Amino acid sequence: MINNITYHYLNQTPRQTANEKTKPAPADIHHFFDNTKPVSNINLMAYIAHFKKQQTIDVEFYNSPSIIELEKKYGTFLKENIKDLNTRAGKPGQVLNWIKILPELQLQRLDTIYELAESLKESGPKKLGIIGIGGSKHTIENLLALNNAPDKVTFLSSVDPSGMEKFINNLGDLDEACIIVASKSGTTLETSTGYEFVHNAFINKFKQDFINKGFPESSALAYAKEKASKHFICITDENTQKSKLRKIAEENGYKCGIIHDDCGGRFGAFDDHALIALAYCGMPKDNMKRLLESAIKAQKKYLNSDIQMNPAAQRALFNTNAIINGRPEQTDYYFGNALRGTLLWNTQLKKESHKSLYKAAGDIMGPEFLHNSAESDLDSGNKTSFYTFNIIQTPATSSYKAYNALIQGSLKAYSDLHPVSVIRLKDLSPESIAEFIELKHFETIYTGMLLRKIKGIEKNDILPEVDQPNVNIYKKEVERILNT
Repeated sequence: MINNITYHYLNQTPRQTANEKTKPAPADIHHFFDNTKPVSNINLMAYIAHFKKQQTIDVEFYNSPSIIELEKKYGTFLKENIKDLNTRAGKPGQVLNWIKILPELQLQRLDTIYELAESLKESGPKKLGIIGIGGSKHTIENLLALNNAPDKVTFLSSVDPSGMEKFINNLGDLDEACIIVASKSGTTLETSTGYEFVHNAFINKFKQDFINKGFPESSALAYAKEKASKHFICITDENTQKSKLRKIAEENGYKCGIIHDDCGGRFGAFDDHALIALAYCGMPKDNMKRLLESAIKAQKKYLNSDIQMNPAAQRALFNTNAIINGRPEQTDYYFGNALRGTLLWNTQLKKESHKSLYKAAGDIMGPEFLHNSAESDLDSGNKTSFYTFNIIQTPATSSYKAYNALIQGSLKAYSDLHPVSVIRLKDLSPESIAEFIELKHFETIYTGMLLRKIKGIEKNDILPEVDQPNVNIYKKEVERILNT
C-alpha cells in the first residue's frame, strides 16, 4: 500500500513521491518515519494520503510517526473497531442510521424536502428563523456556512427573554419571515420555550393586523392562527406518541418534516432540518443529490478495514497516538469563513462523543484568533497539545500570497513543536462538503472506539460515541427547579 502515498517535507524537495503503483518505495522510507532514529536536516515531516481519481480532500500528518508505523502499533485494535461499526450500522437502537440508511432515504425524499422548503418561501420569502439546540442547530450552521448561505438564517437556542426578543427583531417583518422548529421529542426546554415565545409573537402581530382592519377580536385571533400556521414547519419524530412537537404541529396545522430514528443529533447532518434549510436558502436540487450521493460514497471509503485506504481511520490513529503519548489536549483551527459553522459542530462532535477520554478543547477560527492563542500554544512549556488545521485549498496567486503565507507559516511553527494534522478541502463542491462531513463523523467514532479499546474500557450496548446520557443530568436538575 506504500506506493499509493505521497511523502512531503515542508520547504524541501520531496525525497520520494510514489503516486503510481509501479514506482518502488526507497529502501530507507521507514527510516524517515522512525522516531527512534535521527533524521538530519529534516525539521518537518508530513504523511499525505490521497486518492488521485476521487480526491476532494487531502489528509496530512506532521511531526508524527507515519500511518504505517501507527498501524503496526494500533492497527489490530482499529480493524476490530471498524468491523464492530460495520456490524452495528443499520441495527435498531444503535443510533447509527446516519450510516447508509439516512442519505439513501433522503435521496428518495428530495421532492418532499423541496416542497416543504417552497411552502416556507411562499409565506416567508425574506428571512428564515430556526429554533433548535445542539445537533438541531450546529449541523445546519455547518452546512449553511460551507454553502455560503449563513446570513440568510437567524438561530434561536436561548431562553433569555432579551435573546428571544433579539431573534424576533432579526426576523424583521414577520409577514415575510418563517420558522423551522427542530426537536426530535419536542420537550427540550430551550426549543419549547423559544417556540412558545416566537409563536406568540407571530400570533399577536397577525391578530393586531386583523383588528386594525376592523375584525372583531375573536375572529382576529382565529385568522391570526390560520395565517401563522403557514409560517411554521416542525422537524420532529414522525410519531405523535413520541413527540410533543408533532402534536403541537397537528393542532396548529403546521407542515412537518422528519428527524429520523436512530440518527443522533450531532450525526444528523443530512436529516430534514439541515436539508430543508439548504433548499430554502437556494441550493439547487441537483446539488443536493450530488451531496447525498457523495456522502454514501464517502461512507463506503470510511468503513473500509484497509487502513491505508481509509483517511478517517488514519486520523483516528494520529489522534490516539498523540493522546496516548501524553498530549491529551486537542484543538482544531479553521482557516476560512466557510468553516465557521464547522467550528461549532465539530466541537459538539468531539465533546459529546469523547466525553472524558481526553480534553477536547473548544475549536478556534484562524487566522483572527492566532494572536491570542499562539502565545500559549507555542510556548516551549506546552507539551500536552496537538492540533488539526482545517483548510480550503486556495490558488497560488498574488492575491492569496499573504493568506497562503500565513497558513504555511503557522503550520511550520506549530508542527515544529506539536503533532499537527491537516484536512485540506479541494473546493466547496457538494462532493468535497459531503466527504468532509463524513470524515469528521467517522474520525470521531474511530478515535473514541480506539481510545476505549486501548484503555480497556468495556464495550457498551450502544457506542458511547453516539450516546449522550450525561446531558440528562443537568436537564433533570433544571426540571426539578422549575417544578418546585
